[in-house]
Amino acid sequence: MKFSDLSADGWAELAPYLDTAVLPVTGLQGTEMPHEATEALERLRDVLDLIEIPFKGRIVTYPACQYGAWSPELMKQLQLLTGNLRQVGFKYVIIVMATPAPDESQTETGADLVISLDEQAELPTAESVSDSVRQLWLGRA
Repeated sequence: MKFSDLSADGWAELAPYLDTAVLPVTGLQGTEMPHEATEALERLRDVLDLIEIPFKGRIVTYPACQYGAWSPELMKQLQLLTGNLRQVGFKYVIIVMATPAPDESQTETGADLVISLDEQAELPTAESVSDSVRQLWLGRA
């Protein structure tokens, strides 16, 4: 479910069921040609589809963080956002990236799970994403 699909009344009614926030991270740096920016957004969409489609009804996808290379500053920003999402009532926060994630991305951002492209910039499999999310919800992540 997208954040924009929820009204104040709808949120009050659905909040007990929507316990997981998804925070997309595109990773643009402003140096991309228009077609490269389009490709990055398409990759993000493809990764998001792996979680949004099968888990609709339990997750809320927030607006994407579009710009920022992996750096201590971005990690701090994502950690702040993760904490804020928890403060508004989400039990779990999943960061979804259009680029490969550094090994420390989960611990440095405070996210419960980071889903990203692999080191060869390939999409994760639907099975691996589904399994990771289910393990998170079962408390085994």
